[in-house]
Formats: sequence, structure tokens, C-alpha cells
Amino acid sequence: MNKEVIYVRIDEDLKKELDMIALEEQRSLNNLVVYILSKYLKEYKNK
Repeated sequence: MNKEVIYVRIDEDLKKELDMIALEEQRSLNNLVVYILSKYLKEYKNK
């Protein structure tokens, strides 16, 4: 599977919260963001 690189600008507070969640779940920030986006996409398709 080919991986694409994207750049996203987010609020500093949002990044801090995501960093904290990633740390709690022992994930990288990238892995957490991919997980969140995948979960959203799955829910969106099931509508």
C-alpha cells in the first residue's frame, strides 16, 4: 500500500489534546490521526 503525505494546519490546543490522547493510548500522533480519520470515514459510509 502506498502512503501519501499530507500537511494539515491545526490549532495549537487541538494538537496538544491529540498528543495527550496518543500518549495515553501508546500511539504515535500520526497513527492516532489515521485511526480517527478511518473511523470517521467508516461511520460516514454507514449513513
